Amino acid sequence: MHANEFCNVSTSRTLGGLEMIEAQFTETVFGKHAHAGFVISVVDAGVMHFSHRGESHNTLPGQLSIVAPDELHTGSKGKGEGWRYRALYPSEERMKALNHSLFGTAQTPYFRQSVINDVRLSLQMRGLLDKLTRGSEALDMEEHWEMLLVNLLLQESQQSTVLTLSKAQSNIESVRDLLADSYQQKLSLEVIAQHAGISKFHLIKEFKRCYQLTPHQYQIQQRLNHARAQLKRGFSAVDIALNCGFHDQSHFTKAFVSAMGITPMAYQKQFFTR
Repeated sequence: MHANEFCNVSTSRTLGGLEMIEAQFTETVFGKHAHAGFVISVVDAGVMHFSHRGESHNTLPGQLSIVAPDELHTGSKGKGEGWRYRALYPSEERMKALNHSLFGTAQTPYFRQSVINDVRLSLQMRGLLDKLTRGSEALDMEEHWEMLLVNLLLQESQQSTVLTLSKAQSNIESVRDLLADSYQQKLSLEVIAQHAGISKFHLIKEFKRCYQLTPHQYQIQQRLNHARAQLKRGFSAVDIALNCGFHDQSHFTKAFVSAMGITPMAYQKQFFTR
């Protein structure tokens, strides 16, 4: 990590283990990566530059950004010397349940914009983050968290009719599920293509069209998601590399730093030094 950079990770028991990050980066560049859950962040200072859904964005102080599960994105400084931000990581299950209660659909919410410029939502987000940092009564935090998510869904999500999937689309989703379930295994492209019932070329092309990642890149993201969970439970980097299907500890560390901006040990340390 470069000078003047930091990344503090914490979880809220009150909000069901919700993860929060407060970080400042000046020179770190995040490669293409994705998360298992949603990422809702607010920039406190500087400019955060990131790519998402094939477009480039600059997030300014006070603006929110939101990335859905498995959506590929990057991260780096925009104009200036870097950026400071805070982020919350609600699970996909939490967002789907709230989406169902509001709109009666079991779909994962889809947000129209990558960057949200709304003063009220920004104040709600920052207010909740401040409460989580300094501590507040459980009911107070729960109310603020619920209302922030409700307002995000009501104002920014796009509700659509569930469409019937084509056979090809269904096959690609089946491959996605296979990769997620078999994240520890060294699957061959031949085996995956046979599972999908299409050629290897069309598998790579269609999978990348749907998820902006190759099947291998997607599997690496799944391994990283499981690795984060094991780091929080105190597993060693050596064991995690073996458990999650990485070639070795060096390969695991390199992939983790590219996605998170800090080493696995630095990430883990924050959960056992409080």
